[in-house]
Amino acid sequence: MGGLRTAESLRRFGYSGDITIVGGEKHLPYNRPPLSKDLLAQGKDFDAVAFPIKDSELKAEFILADPATSLSCHEKRIYLASGRNLEYDYLVAATGLRSRQMHFPNNLKLGRYNLRTFDDAKAIGAAATPEKKVVILGAGFIGLELAATLRTLGCSVAIVALEAIPLSPILGDDFGLAVQKRHEKEGVQFHLNRSVQDLIGDQRISGVLLSDGEILECDLLIEAVGSQTNTEWLEGNNLEMGNGVLTDNSLRAMRIDKSRVEDLFVVGDIARFPYLNIALPARRIEHWNIPVECGKRVGREISAIEGSESSSEFKQGEHFNPLPSFWSDQFSISILSYGEPKIADTISLLEGSLDSEFIFEYRREGSVVAVAGIGMRRKISALREEIRL
Repeated sequence: MGGLRTAESLRRFGYSGDITIVGGEKHLPYNRPPLSKDLLAQGKDFDAVAFPIKDSELKAEFILADPATSLSCHEKRIYLASGRNLEYDYLVAATGLRSRQMHFPNNLKLGRYNLRTFDDAKAIGAAATPEKKVVILGAGFIGLELAATLRTLGCSVAIVALEAIPLSPILGDDFGLAVQKRHEKEGVQFHLNRSVQDLIGDQRISGVLLSDGEILECDLLIEAVGSQTNTEWLEGNNLEMGNGVLTDNSLRAMRIDKSRVEDLFVVGDIARFPYLNIALPARRIEHWNIPVECGKRVGREISAIEGSESSSEFKQGEHFNPLPSFWSDQFSISILSYGEPKIADTISLLEGSLDSEFIFEYRREGSVVAVAGIGMRRKISALREEIRL
């Protein structure tokens, strides 16, 4: 998505040069949040999640199913898996994430799934027929959304997670407990403070062995234990890497020697960019709106360099400081968050009741850094004006 939004921004601000979008998947850019919800629940096809692309306006070449494998900043050239190589004037790195893979002594493959791509969602949907027993490893947003969807489809669902309370590291204990109780009312089972030690089965998984010795039978194991950045192809260029790629205020990649690469921009989930108002290390944010905001900014930045963006309101190099936001629909509840709740040192219930709708406020050193809640979307949206990051 970040690459597409960058291309759209380039055209919006008058860039007339050639644009090539390279991707590792066989599909054109698409919307990922519905993969764990509507698309999985309703068995929709690709058109339901595909982003609309106006070819006559975008005028971009797409190279699909041919990921970048290496980069030479010195030569200004990227190399693809097919052996093809492309020269560039500007390069936008927007390669995103992949699911983290677990490894077990009995490392069975059949019956194990991750959810990152459209094809992943279709595979889970085909396997998760009613009455199937599903174990989900991980109690983050993807794990919880999958649990809600699969229960709706008639599956038996158990969640196994290392943390004591779902979502606690992100939204706090009280918020997490409220979500857990909603899931338990719908029949989701939780096995918390535990991990999967091994898989049970011969050719196909039939169960999992937990760290406390308990065995859970399952037909499917879905691993929702986080993600890894797709940045290996950028190695060998003296970039400041580790948990993504460090950028400056305008999303240009930074080198280890603290100099910046003038023609290499980093967008979306792999970008680690500085705060404006908080004395914390640069952050990398995996929220849906970040690739959108990054793409808009980089497209405008490049257009300004080329002289096609001449608006007096835009200043090249101005500090990039987007407001992170995310939402999550699970059963009948709708979670909405603005800001970065996980950096808060104080969490308080602002309004509502934990067994109904509510809003939490998150502060760091007295300043509001996030608001989040269940329901009350209009009020939560209004409170975002108070956030300072």
